[in-house]
Amino acid sequence: MNDFYNERRRDRVADREQDRADALAAAEQKRKSELAAAELRRQDEAEREERSRRTRRETDRERARRKAERKAARGELFAKLRREGDTTGALIVMAAGIIAALYFQLRALNGENLPGVISLCLAVMLEAGAWVATTSGERAKREGRPAGRFRVVMWACASFAALINYSHAPESSGGWLAWVLAAASYAAVFFWEVRGWGRHGTKATRTKAQRREDRRRRRHDRKRRTRFPTVYSRYLDILTAHPFATVDAEEAWRTAWRDEHGADLATTARVVARRGHADKALAAAHGVGVETLVVEQLLGELFPPDGGDDGPAARRSSGGPSGGPNKSGRTAKTLGRKGKQAIGRVSGRTAPKVPDRPLDAAHIAQVRALADLLGGAAHLSVKNVRQAVGGGNYRYAMRLRDHVKAERKNAR
Repeated sequence: MNDFYNERRRDRVADREQDRADALAAAEQKRKSELAAAELRRQDEAEREERSRRTRRETDRERARRKAERKAARGELFAKLRREGDTTGALIVMAAGIIAALYFQLRALNGENLPGVISLCLAVMLEAGAWVATTSGERAKREGRPAGRFRVVMWACASFAALINYSHAPESSGGWLAWVLAAASYAAVFFWEVRGWGRHGTKATRTKAQRREDRRRRRHDRKRRTRFPTVYSRYLDILTAHPFATVDAEEAWRTAWRDEHGADLATTARVVARRGHADKALAAAHGVGVETLVVEQLLGELFPPDGGDDGPAARRSSGGPSGGPNKSGRTAKTLGRKGKQAIGRVSGRTAPKVPDRPLDAAHIAQVRALADLLGGAAHLSVKNVRQAVGGGNYRYAMRLRDHVKAERKNAR
């Protein structure tokens, strides 16, 4: 029995100990949770404070930026006003003069029993006409063009308005008011002219010779546009396609000419055809073929007269030929001294030469093979014959070509 009660007592003691341990554990867990929650609250508060500080800093920077911009804008405005002080003063004087002159012009015109709209239109016409002439003259001076005719129109409009104001001014002792109103009509254009004197001087920036040169350039451009419309259209395409002022105008014109005609400046297909006809006529006059004429002219330029007619091709001089065939096939020194000597060699009007050497059978075979490859002897030329046989004298190549052509013609 005692053991039973002792056992129960020990159980109760153990239960109480367990309850105390559970309570301590729960209290510790609660304390940790409260600490964690407090730490989270602290972190949140710190983050809110940091965001608030960043917001304040950004607000301060934005406020400082706007303040600096306003200060810079005010400084720029004041600087512009200082730079444009003459313009500001002139505009104030012009506004005052135009308003006064316009009012008394309306009174004068209304006194002639004109409708109000007509009076207003006539008065505005005079004042606006003077203003148009004034601004046009200002632009002409700024661009270096003559401004005399604009000044004539400007002062004519102002004088007409001044005459109306003077003759229809209200009565005053001594007539001083008429003079004041007349001066009001002149005030706007006069003070704007004074502003122009301070800015541009009294003379145009370009000299008379420069203006004359510009007129000649404009006339030349108009002639190009009317004479060669297709080339001019391509010329404008080139200038427009490139960035501004990156292409020279004359270089663009040369490129446009090559694009349209495929040749250098002032050379067209018609010009080349005329040169060909001239070559044929010249060759006929000398009794030789055109190809012979061209080859002999080139031979006279490339080889010295005493180089012989046979053997390997003569070497060029160190300076090179003084000219060469151009796009129409004519040499730079057309029918010059050497050309005449070459034509003389063909027509037999020169001194005796070294006899022609016999044609090499191997060379003849090579030229025959070349003719078969080209599709016929008609396609043979001195150039491709010389290439086939590995060079040699022009006359020797011509004889090879003519020999094969004669063979093929007789074989038909």
